[in-house]
Order: sequence, then structure tokens, then C-alpha cells
Amino acid sequence: MVEQFDLIVRGARVIDAAQGLDGPADIGVVSGRVGRVGDLSTAVAGRVLDARGLIASPGWVDLHVHCCYGTHPSSVRPDQDVGVRTGVTTVVDTGSFGAEGMGAFRNVANGAATRVLGYLNVSVRWGSPVHGDWSVFDQKRTIETAEGNRDLVVGIKVLASQRHSGNLGIIPLQLAVQASREARTGLMVHIGVAPPLIQDVLNRLGPGDVVTHCFKAFPGGIMHRRGYPVAEAWAAAGRGVRFDIGHGSGSFCFTAARQALSAGFPLHSISTDLHSASLKGPVFTLARTMAKFLHLGLALPDVVRLVTLAPATAIGRADEFGTLRPGACADITVFRLKDGPVTYYVDSQGAAEQGHVDVEPVHTVRAGTVVEPPS
Repeated sequence: MVEQFDLIVRGARVIDAAQGLDGPADIGVVSGRVGRVGDLSTAVAGRVLDARGLIASPGWVDLHVHCCYGTHPSSVRPDQDVGVRTGVTTVVDTGSFGAEGMGAFRNVANGAATRVLGYLNVSVRWGSPVHGDWSVFDQKRTIETAEGNRDLVVGIKVLASQRHSGNLGIIPLQLAVQASREARTGLMVHIGVAPPLIQDVLNRLGPGDVVTHCFKAFPGGIMHRRGYPVAEAWAAAGRGVRFDIGHGSGSFCFTAARQALSAGFPLHSISTDLHSASLKGPVFTLARTMAKFLHLGLALPDVVRLVTLAPATAIGRADEFGTLRPGACADITVFRLKDGPVTYYVDSQGAAEQGHVDVEPVHTVRAGTVVEPPS
């Protein structure tokens, strides 16, 4: 009997960390789900994507964006700027909305072709600074909002830095930890210039919590000024705390990245922190951020894992996406590596380096539907 699929992605180099795959294969899709990965040369399909000479992976997942477009001043468009039009099938908005903005965020998620999830800001509304006044907190409402919206909310977000916490110091972090534990959900922590001290922040985190902006420059990052990770960062990683890039306009430093990677410090996800101030540089896209880590010496399968299985695992959704296992949602990114000079890779400190490889999305498949190639 001839196998039949709705869609076959034909002849790509398939990379899927969840299954240990890295080699030529076809991907068959039926009813929006992955049917089979392997030799489908005798199968038929309603549509075939010729992916010979290209690479196919589970749909990319960007763990840190700001896409509450139209409701938050620095957010960008979920499909065109950070999502399916750029090769990314799942984005996670990290704290652009608090409990008061949950309805608006749901409208954004419902209106997007990209899967949009989010970390709920521990502040019920944005203030100035974000967590700098007692009036922006309502723990009962925050916890109830997280509990009542588990389809979209993957955790609590807090910004643990002097700029955002003001004179409240470590207290917003403590409130976020409490809210995440009470709601039995995740936690993402933005780190920055003290107070609170990075050591105090790290010491309060536990298994599964995510530290974003992990390779930002000293002071404020996890790297000691002498060029090695602080002891509390190693201890946190040993407890199961996860470390995420969150590139952004001010939170990624080539020097810190090289020092951390040279020391063998674990990296758990590559993300962009795309918003209106980073979209046109230095970040641009998740694809360009991936290219920077190829430039830094990571192997392609590792880079793919850090934008697929790893972030999906961090938010507890690895059974749904981030893999091409049969039965998983058929989110697929087909892309190519472009060899040759890339004018510059630029970090958040303005440091520019000549590049020699770029990552270019070619096709995006979201829940079995092919999205038109990026313009």
C-alpha cells in the first residue's frame, strides 16, 4: 500500500536532537502532524517541497521576544518580524504584559499564524521603572492569571536590575519566585546592573528557572570582570537553572560569550530579545543570531538544538513541538547556510566582527501549512 501524506519535505539534511537525527531524509506530514521521517521515495503527497541541498529541522523556537504588537510600545509584529515569516514557528513573549494586559495578549496570540506563548510580567501593569513601586504588584491577581491561562502563559517574568526594580532591589525577584511557585509554572529572570547583586539573584533560583541575557557584558552579567563565570552561576547551573541568550540591544557581548564557552559554561537556549530597538540591529533575526554562534565555533547540530528542543523543553512543551517525532505538531523550518563574507556580526556593545556564514530560512511549515518564503 502506498503511503499518502498531505505534505512531503523531500531530500533535506534533517537535524532533530530529540531523535538523534542528522542526515538525509524526507519528512511526511498528515493532518498537521509529523507522520514519518525517513525514506519516503515511494510515498505520494498533495504537495512536495524540494529541499535537496537544504537543511530541515523542527520549527525554530525563540524563547525571548516582545511581540505584544499594538499594546506595548516596544513590541514588534509576531508573524512578520519575529515569527513564521522569519523561519520561527514559536515565539515566547517575555513580560510585555502583566495581569492587566492578559486579554490584549490573548488577542495577539489568537491573531497570529505563529504560535505565541508568553511569560506573565510579575507587575500587573507597566510602571516607571517596571517594578519600582508597590502599586504595580498584585500577587493574588498575578497568580490567578497564570493559573487561569496555562494554554498561553508558560511562566512569570521579572527584571532583576537597578534600572527596572529601582529602590525595591531584590523584592520584585522574591515576588516573582513566590508567584511562579504558587502558580506551579516557570520563571524567567532578566539580569542587569546591581542592585540586586547577580550573586543574590542566582542564589534564589532553582531547577527549571531561566536566566536570560546570560552573556551580557560585565557588570550585570554572570561573568566576573577577570573573565570567568562567578561561582554562584556554576552553582545555579548545577541546580538545574537554565541560561538563555536574550541578545537584545544591550545584552549580548562577544567577549563574555567566548569566555563562558571557553570555560565550558552550559548554554541552554539561543534567543533574540527582539523588540523595536533591536529589530534593525544589532539582532535582526533569530537566523542571524544563530549565525553568530556558528561564528563563535558551535557546531550546527548544537545551534539547531538550542533553538528547537532546548527552548521547547525549558517551557515544558517538548512533547508538542521542538521535535520531528511522529505525532508531534508539524512545525518545520527549512533553511540554508550561506558561505561567504557576511559584512559584520555586531554584538550589543557595538563590537563588529567579519563573518563567513549566514543562516537563511527558505520555507516555514506551521502545523502542516507551508508559509510563503520570507521576503
